[in-house]
Amino acid sequence: MKSQRTWSVGGALLLGVVFGASSAEAHNWGCWRQPDRTVRTYNTGSRRTEASAAINEWSSKTILNLPLQSSHTDISVFDGNYGNTGWGGLASIESYSGCTILHGHARVNLYYGGTSNAIRGIFCQEVGHLFGLTHSNDGGCMGGGYYYPIGTFPGYTVVSHNVSDIQSKYSGTPALTADAEDPEGQPRVHATWLDRPQTLVEALRLSQAVVIARVANVSDGADLVVPVQGIENDEDRIPTQRIRFQVMRHLAGRGPRTFELFHTGNADFVIDEAPLYEAGETYVLFLRAREDGSYRLISPEGRFKVTEAGLEPAAHEGFAGHMRGLSLSGIVTDITEIRRHSR
Repeated sequence: MKSQRTWSVGGALLLGVVFGASSAEAHNWGCWRQPDRTVRTYNTGSRRTEASAAINEWSSKTILNLPLQSSHTDISVFDGNYGNTGWGGLASIESYSGCTILHGHARVNLYYGGTSNAIRGIFCQEVGHLFGLTHSNDGGCMGGGYYYPIGTFPGYTVVSHNVSDIQSKYSGTPALTADAEDPEGQPRVHATWLDRPQTLVEALRLSQAVVIARVANVSDGADLVVPVQGIENDEDRIPTQRIRFQVMRHLAGRGPRTFELFHTGNADFVIDEAPLYEAGETYVLFLRAREDGSYRLISPEGRFKVTEAGLEPAAHEGFAGHMRGLSLSGIVTDITEIRRHSR
């Protein structure tokens, strides 16, 4: 689907198009699924009311049975201040067999605050990911923050399309069936990003700088460590990397000729739409500054790898996904024209 509000620059890109997936199709996260319809949950979040409301949505509206437990179990639901990461929530598959999820974590990053409904919506989405669902443009929590605000009704709730996705995925399926797909190489972490721009114009508005830059080196960063009662060692640890870039050209904003990019994850913790960087690669990056002097992406829509075949966006869908194959000169022209028209 796309809106009627379109305009082009140099024929390279429809900058005002807002792309959305059809809500009629199923939205599965790869081949991931729970063993069966009974999924035990452990809610240890400080925002327990919002987490409970999200869990109850899935339990009351779908064919899933989600008994609450008093200890670390199938899905652990919690929150904490993870800092200025760019994401408001993460769902991670901590252990699995084939495509079957044996244990997962659904977490909310409280650094960015948010209304009660927004936090409930993030919990709802992260728990939904651990049932094997990906984002869907259907008005409910599985599309919140991706296609529309997650804190506005019904963006923090389970809607009919989510119910039918669960029905399709779990109805009549016995526990631990033989997996039809090989999960190796599939990302085992899904994020709810703070900002998901719908157009290139909006991406520029959210950025403090836009650069063409080359990866100089990749190194491990300090783990994000948050106390979480009841999980292993009573703490959640998320690995990070620091990516050193050499700037080749500033397309918007100002900044240093070299900079360090904060990246959540490593080879053992790869977030969907946030693949690893390698030295020598060249990117177009849409950046925001962090308090420690490093930078982060605005979201996956702010990362485009430059290849011989054209741009390779990190985002799967939306305006960025539809820029796949666009030439480097094409995006440079588009950004230049947007800035010229906005003056």
